[in-house]
Amino acid sequence: MGLTVQGNAIGREIAGYHNDLAADQAQHDALAAQIANQNTPDYVKQKARDYGYIAPNESIIAVQRDGQANDALTRTLSEGPSRIARWFSFFFGSR
Repeated sequence: MGLTVQGNAIGREIAGYHNDLAADQAQHDALAAQIANQNTPDYVKQKARDYGYIAPNESIIAVQRDGQANDALTRTLSEGPSRIARWFSFFFGSR
């Protein structure tokens, strides 16, 4: 009888280890898939764009929604002459 109890306990312990191993393998597979996804050029490009980086020959366009005034932009535009006026004065101004 004692050997049967010991055998059952060992069997439950083995089954527990098999379950732990299967869970760890599933977690490993999920992490490997995530790493594979993060190594793709599209993922890297999107993350760079999320952090504000842009590719050469691209420009950032910000869309202002109704009711969201950008005070910094308003202040910048009202503080001095426009870019065209500065260029005009640079090339054709008094010498």
